[in-house]
Amino acid sequence: MTTTVEHRFDEAAITRLRQEFSQVSTSQLADASGDLVTALRLPLRARNGLPGVAGPAFPVATDDDMLPCLQALAATPPGWILLLVNEKRPSEALAGDILTASALAQRLGGLVVDGAVRDLDDLAELPIPVFSTEVTLVSARTTRERAPHVPQTVRTGGVEVRPGDWLVGDADGFVVVPEDKVTAVLSAGRLLRAREDRLKQSIRDGAGTLAELTGLADFLAGTGELRFEV
Repeated sequence: MTTTVEHRFDEAAITRLRQEFSQVSTSQLADASGDLVTALRLPLRARNGLPGVAGPAFPVATDDDMLPCLQALAATPPGWILLLVNEKRPSEALAGDILTASALAQRLGGLVVDGAVRDLDDLAELPIPVFSTEVTLVSARTTRERAPHVPQTVRTGGVEVRPGDWLVGDADGFVVVPEDKVTAVLSAGRLLRAREDRLKQSIRDGAGTLAELTGLADFLAGTGELRFEV
């Protein structure tokens, strides 16, 4: 893989960006960035109590076969998020406590599974974000069909995710950020967060209700515009 993005394999830079993304919600990123980000429409849920994840994606697709998952795990760089996409439904478990323990030891940024995971009690003891769309006790056992290459571009949740695109997820959902738009999206999200914080603080300070601060009455009367700056 080649890229002009300097932070792609810089673990320290990825960590700094992850920390910055943790200060901005996915809803704020979506509101602030327009067409630069895409919502990943999947019922992903945090499986071990860590509610947020952010990092470049290392994707691979499989069909209830563990071999592509093991291939991708072995090749995922530190700081990156291993993204496993099961093309079979219902999904057998593509990850459990052992695979996740290895991901932690390899300093990965997280594990996101469009499919099932298992061993939730043991996952709760591992300080690495784990998200999945399903949970099952039935493990994927076959190792017949190797991935032709890892990582690979995958399609999941109606979105094409390329290696190096950033996945950012929290309690509101997930967005996919193109690799070359990470800085712009983060900057826009921070500006919106600051603006919203000022508006909320004004409400808490008694400066007015939301309707008063935004000029709703004037807007409805046709004599003014809605405003969200304070």
